[in-house]
Amino acid sequence: MNTKNTNYSYGPLVDVLEYGLDSIPFTNIGSVLLLGMGAGSIIKSLRTKYNCQAPVTAVEIDPVVIDIAYKEFNIGRKEKLEIHCKDAWNFVKNCKTEFDLIIVDIFIDLTVPEKFYTPEFWRMIEKITKNNGFVLFNAGIDLKKKEVRDFVSNLPEEFIFQKNYNVLNSNTVIIKQKI
Repeated sequence: MNTKNTNYSYGPLVDVLEYGLDSIPFTNIGSVLLLGMGAGSIIKSLRTKYNCQAPVTAVEIDPVVIDIAYKEFNIGRKEKLEIHCKDAWNFVKNCKTEFDLIIVDIFIDLTVPEKFYTPEFWRMIEKITKNNGFVLFNAGIDLKKKEVRDFVSNLPEEFIFQKNYNVLNSNTVIIKQKI
């Protein structure tokens, strides 16, 4: 699913997220939160490439995109999938459930909204990440190393991290584990 400027689901986006997911051990993943579902391509990757059959809670702000995921890509058919049409910030702020894997893939066109880089957002993410759980953050396109370093230095101390610059010559992917 593409717009004039970017790919939101399937195509190169899947490759970027799979690059990050390749470093996550799926043996103990019992629950997944996906912030920024798009048309659901990463859900299909979780099920097929990683054989992850854990329940997925997906959050997507755009009802039209959710409709496209249902109608064009058959997302949600016979799956352990719960989709919320909400702003990801508000969902995380009010969430009482903890997850083994949280995927943060929130873009408005080519940009990750600034609020998803704030320490406040990452403290909320830390609270809903199970101990030893993982967070995969598609942090954006063409970020400078200093921007990433500044962001990582403000993460809650409960996270250890690995970062990957210029995944497939485009995105920065940050993988964190709660200790």
